[in-house]
Amino acid sequence: GRPIYLRDISEVEDFYEEEKSKAYRNGEESIVLIVQKQSGTNTVFVANNIKKKIDEIEKFLPKDIKIDILFNSSDMILRSIKNLIKTLITAGILVIFVTIFLLRRLNLSLVVLISIPFSLICAFLFLFIGGFTINIISLMTLALVIGMVVDNSVVILENIFRHFEEGEKPNEASIYGASEVANAVTASALTTIVVFVPLIFTKGFVGIIFKQLGYIISTTIFMSLVVALTLVPALTSKIIKGQKSETKFYKIGEAFLTKIDNIYTNLLIWVLKHKGIFLTIISIVFIFSLSLFKFIGVEFFPQQDMARIEANFSLNPSTRLEETDKIVKKLGKICEEIPEMISWYGTCGQSGSGLRAAMGQEEGPHVGTVAVRLLWREQRKRSDKEIAEIIRNRLKEIPGIERFSVTTGSGMEAMFMGGAHQIEVELYGSDLNKLIKYSELLKERIEKIKGAVNVTSSYKSDRIELHIEIDKEKAKNLGVSTAQISQTIRSYIYGYTATKYRESGEDFDVFVQLNETQRYDIEKISQLPIFTQKGIVKLKDLARIDFGLGPIQIDRKNRERVIKVGCDTYKRAMSEVLKDIEKEVKELNIPQDIRVKFGGMVKQQRESFADLRLLLILGVILVYMVMVGQFESFKTPFIIFFSIPFTFIGSILFLFITGVNFSVASFMAIIMLMGVVVNNAIVLVDYMNILRARGYELFDAIVKGCRNRLRPIIMTSLTTIFGMMPLAFGRGTGGEVWQSFGVPAIGGFLVSWLITLLLVPVIYLILNKEG
Repeated sequence: GRPIYLRDISEVEDFYEEEKSKAYRNGEESIVLIVQKQSGTNTVFVANNIKKKIDEIEKFLPKDIKIDILFNSSDMILRSIKNLIKTLITAGILVIFVTIFLLRRLNLSLVVLISIPFSLICAFLFLFIGGFTINIISLMTLALVIGMVVDNSVVILENIFRHFEEGEKPNEASIYGASEVANAVTASALTTIVVFVPLIFTKGFVGIIFKQLGYIISTTIFMSLVVALTLVPALTSKIIKGQKSETKFYKIGEAFLTKIDNIYTNLLIWVLKHKGIFLTIISIVFIFSLSLFKFIGVEFFPQQDMARIEANFSLNPSTRLEETDKIVKKLGKICEEIPEMISWYGTCGQSGSGLRAAMGQEEGPHVGTVAVRLLWREQRKRSDKEIAEIIRNRLKEIPGIERFSVTTGSGMEAMFMGGAHQIEVELYGSDLNKLIKYSELLKERIEKIKGAVNVTSSYKSDRIELHIEIDKEKAKNLGVSTAQISQTIRSYIYGYTATKYRESGEDFDVFVQLNETQRYDIEKISQLPIFTQKGIVKLKDLARIDFGLGPIQIDRKNRERVIKVGCDTYKRAMSEVLKDIEKEVKELNIPQDIRVKFGGMVKQQRESFADLRLLLILGVILVYMVMVGQFESFKTPFIIFFSIPFTFIGSILFLFITGVNFSVASFMAIIMLMGVVVNNAIVLVDYMNILRARGYELFDAIVKGCRNRLRPIIMTSLTTIFGMMPLAFGRGTGGEVWQSFGVPAIGGFLVSWLITLLLVPVIYLILNKEG
């Protein structure tokens, strides 16, 4: 017979592979490439090398093709580091001015300030030895510790100078002045170090984030102690020789400080004589401050303004790519109305790398994403969350969108923090229908909670599917397996590469597939030929064919079916929204065969807080051991320990006043306070013990000891507080994390003045009163 050509039985055309995705940059059609660095490599180093490669590639590209970097995580890192360097310099300048102002002699101030460069150089050296890098955490820690490294030197120098003013020779004043407080200074430095040493060996999120903090503070405080005990006495003995002349500035400062001495002494005497009234007042203030804690929001980790917003949406699963593409363009137009926008890019369809699926997100022609790059925080008035809420409200107006979420930062950051959402409720069970029912009920309830946004369920609505149920007995009789039948059907519907066609030295795939009109017609599909050992039969003779509904995906965790209902928060703390969700879960009366667990950042927060509580307990034990060794007494450390809880009055009050949420960073500040605020108390109690050993009566020893220690306590506290102020009240990229740490730390230090100078003497008097 005559030959049958392909053109006689099919349509043959030269075409590109079916488009599975689209991408845009500022409305122009583009190709989006995502580059991820290898684990353990430096982000900034990798990003800089990529930029160099892009510059090289652009030289060979046609003029109408441009490469634009849509998002670069190293920009955020570099900007944060730049701001931290400014903060570090500002903190250093403030500490220098405070030291000069309080000591009132430039040459003596320089003796103290030598601790700063020496300790910082040693910190960088130890960072290198420890294999750490210069990053946001290390710079934040240096800015934090810069006001603390001068404390030991201030105490030593002030005591030396007091001996000198009392008539001792310079060398004798240096020897006796330094040795008199050496044990107390060593103990106070060790209490700070032992609190942070356990951090170096901590695992999990707390270890990852704060390991460097513990390492840097421990090493810098130790080196500042070495400076205080060696260089400061040696240099002071040389500088103060013959220094009796007093400048006008010195006299004015001395008169001011003497007035403060007198006011404090009179207040102290009154407090010691009216212990009951004082303890009642401070207890009421303490209870009041604790009651304020319920009004302070709790979150896992301060969310940074990364100048980036990402909107993800999905339409009905049967939606074609062309329809999703229209929504992406429409959303892009909405983004262009935002004055703070620098650029936007959008994608829809199946990602070539499968990245969305790897991150637990939907993929397919019905899914789209639009990401917006904003001006940096200090360049705009509105926060990224405020702008995200505007986009969120506009998305609600677009018809056809079934699910959407608008998040700030990057998806990768959210995954690192513990999940796709801040709060995730996980429902486990064997009955899928029950899981679907209660997850939908819970989702509806969460959507009504104030402050809950981006409410989504991991269960995706059913999509239309072609169901083909093969008669296994008939297939067996005809000598064909179900695998062969399914492979044949797949080839018809999805197509396959039959062969390759070579032209002009290039190979082209010859792709064979059923006509589009036949692929979705049951009657046509039922007529498809199936090759068996007994000849060709129609598909309808071997199987039952119909359209039905089926889930897009079924999630499992630890071999159990699970549906996750998640949400983020806006204008409400995570703890407040979580409390409302827990209430809704309880009222929903979920059956016992469905287990409920909380995941996302909530799970990470609970695990991190548990680790920090353990660190707090361990820190208390270690600090107590150091003080027992210092005072050679099991009772005396309790005088100081009794005051620690009252110090937290300041932390709670400052968090409440500033509106900063309590987070992992704030918890870390509380742990730091425990090791640092006892320093002044140790020096104070140690000096009172020395005076009593010299024959002073208990009351006189307390008053004289407190008066003599007042100035060094003021100096050390002010240098620490002023050193932290740029961290606590600074603005700009990355400032959210610093504030969460700095605000409770400064509040605690301020109140520690009152605690150390008034409460400690009162407790000392009560516990040591004879008869």
